[in-house]
Amino acid sequence: MSIRTLRSAMAFLTVLPVATSEGGPGERLGRAYFPAIGAVVGLLSAAVFVLVGAFSTSLLAAAAATATLALLTGALHLDGLADSADGLFGGGDVARRLEVMRDPRLGSFGTVAIVLVLLGEVAAIASMSPGRAVAALVIAGALSRLAMLAVITLVPYVRATGLGVAAVDSSHRGFDLALGSASVLVASLLDWPRALLALCLVALTATTVAMIARRRLGGATGDVFGATAELCLLAALLAFAVHR
Repeated sequence: MSIRTLRSAMAFLTVLPVATSEGGPGERLGRAYFPAIGAVVGLLSAAVFVLVGAFSTSLLAAAAATATLALLTGALHLDGLADSADGLFGGGDVARRLEVMRDPRLGSFGTVAIVLVLLGEVAAIASMSPGRAVAALVIAGALSRLAMLAVITLVPYVRATGLGVAAVDSSHRGFDLALGSASVLVASLLDWPRALLALCLVALTATTVAMIARRRLGGATGDVFGATAELCLLAALLAFAVHR
């Protein structure tokens, strides 16, 4: 692993200007850094929550924090969530579902999925004190990207092209998961009892998404990766919202 692969992973997951001088994201996608990058994105969102909450209501602060998450990632995971919902819950055979997931237009299932997930995230964050929100967003950011990494490395990829191709690599799976898990462990030190509950909910959520994708598509796509990250982020935040 190197600074070059870290920049590659950052360029893949965020809109931060870290591409190489040639304009590309780098020579190898540093998947092992995904959870660490998720933690950084969560920390930046938490900073917005604390700042806005200092002169506004917790609801507005939570909305600002959620908007920050979407802006920093270019709404990539939300887009994957919408496409996955339209494809996985729509009719037709596998080819038709994959075609629907490529369609840039937003369908009914995708609209409902985005609305419900964003409402859930805002409501969960708004229920927390500033200190708990910081821990929740950092840990949720790391855990959700670890879940996405697990799906990337363990579930077959069903497309020959697409954004997800860049993340699929049969080599270094064990190393990537180990280093990613270490990043989550460090982040979890902020609040390990709630992090443990969040880990259980995230594992359940990621497993469910992977099972549905395998049953409906035969494997995963880049949209499924994004949906995994977004749904697992919500699952982790809910763990912090309900655990007193």
